[in-house]
Amino acid sequence: MSDVFTYTDYRKLLADYYTERKKQNPGFSYQVFASKAGFPNRGFLYNVITGIKSLSKSSAVKLSQAMKLTAAEADYFENLVSFNQAKNLRERNYFFEKLNAIKSSKPGSGTVRETRKEQYDFYSIWYISAIRSLIDMHPFKDGYDWLAGNVYPPIKPKEAKKAVMLLQKLGMIKKRRDGTFEATDKTITAGSDVVQLGLLNFQVQTTELALRAIREMPKEKRNISGLTMGISRKSYETVCAEISAFQARLQAIAEQDNEADNVYQLNFHFFPISNVNGTATGRQGWRNAKRKQP
Repeated sequence: MSDVFTYTDYRKLLADYYTERKKQNPGFSYQVFASKAGFPNRGFLYNVITGIKSLSKSSAVKLSQAMKLTAAEADYFENLVSFNQAKNLRERNYFFEKLNAIKSSKPGSGTVRETRKEQYDFYSIWYISAIRSLIDMHPFKDGYDWLAGNVYPPIKPKEAKKAVMLLQKLGMIKKRRDGTFEATDKTITAGSDVVQLGLLNFQVQTTELALRAIREMPKEKRNISGLTMGISRKSYETVCAEISAFQARLQAIAEQDNEADNVYQLNFHFFPISNVNGTATGRQGWRNAKRKQP
C-alpha cells in the first residue's frame, strides 16, 4: 500500500491495504479484517470498499486502530473519511484544509501535501486560469500591475504574481529566453477528489461573477439568457448530452482563433426549479416545507 498521506479516497486506501495483506497472508479475509476492527458483520467492510456502505466516525477510528496506523496517519485517515463523505461544499473545503494541515515525518509527505494544495488552487481559484490564458495571448514578462488590472474583476498585483508563480511551478507556463512567459500544453494529473472539489469552488466563483456581470456590465458586453421548460428525465439527459457536444464545438472554435485577445467565461446552468417526485432534493414532501420570504 502506498503512503497513507497520498490518498484522497479512503475506500481506495482500504482496498489497497486489504490487497497487500492478502498477498502477505492468503488467509487474510474480509471476515478477519472486520474482526480485527471489531465489526460483527463480515460483509460490512466489503460493502464499504465497494461504496455500498459508509463509515461512521467511530468505525473510522476502529479501522485506523486495526490497520495499526501511526497517530498522524490515523488523524489523516479519519479526516479523509469525513472529507469523502462530506454533505456539502463547505464541509468538503473544511476537511480538505484539515488534511493538508496534518504533518508527517515520512519522507516525501510534505511534498505530496504541497503539490495537492497547488493542484487544488489551480482548479478552484477563478483568475488563475484567466491569467494563464492572458499570458498565452499577450507578451508578459513581469508587469504584474498590468496583469492584475486586465483580469476582470481586477485583482491585486501580488495575487497576479502568486498565480504566475503557481502556474510556473505546475509547468503550465514557462519562460522563454527573452524572459517573457508562454503557456505550455501540460495538463495536471490530480486525484479525482481534488479536481472535483476544486471545480465545485470554481463553479461557485464563476456563478458569482455572472451575477456581477448582470449588475455591472452594459448589455452589449455580455450575453446572458435563460430558458424554462417542462421535460422528462429522459429529455434532461438528452439536453445534457447536447450541452456537452456544444461545449466541444465551442472549444474547437477557441482553439482555431488566431486573433484571441481577451478571456471569456461561459457558464451553463441547467437545473430543476420544481420538485415533483423529489427531483430537486432527492426526497418527496419538499413541497410541504415552509419557505422563507425574501
